[in-house]
Amino acid sequence: MVFTAVGGSISYMINGLGVEGLPAYSTGYVNWLQWILLAGCSVPMAVVGAKTAHLLPARQLKYLFIAVMFYMGLKMIGVFSWLNLPL
Repeated sequence: MVFTAVGGSISYMINGLGVEGLPAYSTGYVNWLQWILLAGCSVPMAVVGAKTAHLLPARQLKYLFIAVMFYMGLKMIGVFSWLNLPL
């Protein structure tokens, strides 16, 4: 995964060089400010998620995961847009 991510990032940097209209702090199509903000939030929240997962019973965690995946599936299909729901 690391090699794929690095390879993809490098290709986005190279292919986006010289493109006008990109936000500040960008190298090609890679915006470093957004990367720092995303990584800065994701790493601490992964720790919080791991601790929370160990506190919940396995059955409850399984049902929570099923509910999240079901919601994401409906969201990807576009059911909420069809029904004009702001979810």
